[in-house]
Amino acid sequence: MDWEHVAKEIEDHLFPRLHLTIRQRALYYHLLRHTRLLGAESAAFALLPLATALNIAESTAREDLRDLHAKGCIRIEERSRVGHLVRVMLPRELDGVVVEAEPTQTVDIETLDFFTDRRFLEALLVRENGRCFYCLRSLRKETCQLDHVTPQVAARDNSYRNIVAACHECNTQKQGLEGADFVRTLYRRGVVSQPELGDRLEAIEKLRSGHLVPVV
Repeated sequence: MDWEHVAKEIEDHLFPRLHLTIRQRALYYHLLRHTRLLGAESAAFALLPLATALNIAESTAREDLRDLHAKGCIRIEERSRVGHLVRVMLPRELDGVVVEAEPTQTVDIETLDFFTDRRFLEALLVRENGRCFYCLRSLRKETCQLDHVTPQVAARDNSYRNIVAACHECNTQKQGLEGADFVRTLYRRGVVSQPELGDRLEAIEKLRSGHLVPVV
């Protein structure tokens, strides 16, 4: 038995789902210690020693035992004048207490279409720091365009390695030019500086090699 794992399930699932009070939690752990941790599913408990061990009244111990039984985390299998025969239940022995997390679906980002329907526009804007990929002008979600760095006529590639967020002017002016050729025209026209030209050419290389991965 992996008791570290069981303890996590008790704390994370059994206690909160069954709404055990602090006192009931202490009682549950006491019963667990003297049963399942010793390799026994059940054991007899007299009320007075149980109350003394937990520093509570005997009537309180009786009441808490009944509450734990009603909530299902223990089963009182027998009552007698000498005590109660108690079986302690573990979280996975109770229906609906431990809820398994839904398996997460792994998304293969290489297969995603970043152009059609602008589904991943926000992710691309974040990747581009809210600026046009080519001229570095600030962009607005409502007016920015999606552009193919390598034109569609050369290769139909709608992956994150080829789709960027651009301003309307760059998207219109670029037409069928390759991305690197277009930023060079922007430099010759004085739209971007020499350091910005180098930065944009480096960004294009990173983009094509898969180093500019947006978070989707």
